[in-house]
Amino acid sequence: MITDTDTIDRALRLDGNAVAGELQMLLNLDVTVLQMTCSHCHKEGIFANLLAYVRGPGLVLRCPTCEGLILQLVKAPSGAILTVEGITADIKSTIIP
Repeated sequence: MITDTDTIDRALRLDGNAVAGELQMLLNLDVTVLQMTCSHCHKEGIFANLLAYVRGPGLVLRCPTCEGLILQLVKAPSGAILTVEGITADIKSTIIP
C-alpha cells in the first residue's frame, strides 16, 4: 500500500548526481564515479545511484536498495560536518573547516 508519506518522499528524492558538485568542492574529488558497497544490505553500486534528499538543513544520501543511511552533510558557520556511516570504508565522520 502506498501512503501519502511515500508519495511525498518519492517526490523529494534526487539521485547522487544532485549533490556531487557540493561534495566535490568539499572533498576535492569526483564522487559520481565512486564504486561503493552499502554496509546495511551489502549491495554494490555507484555514487550516482544513491537517493539524495536535499530539502533540509543539510543533505542525506541513502542506499537505493534498502534506503539505509549512507552519508549526511550539514553545513554550519564554522564549517561542515560530514558523516559517512553506510558504506564500507574506514572513514566514519570528520569536520571540514
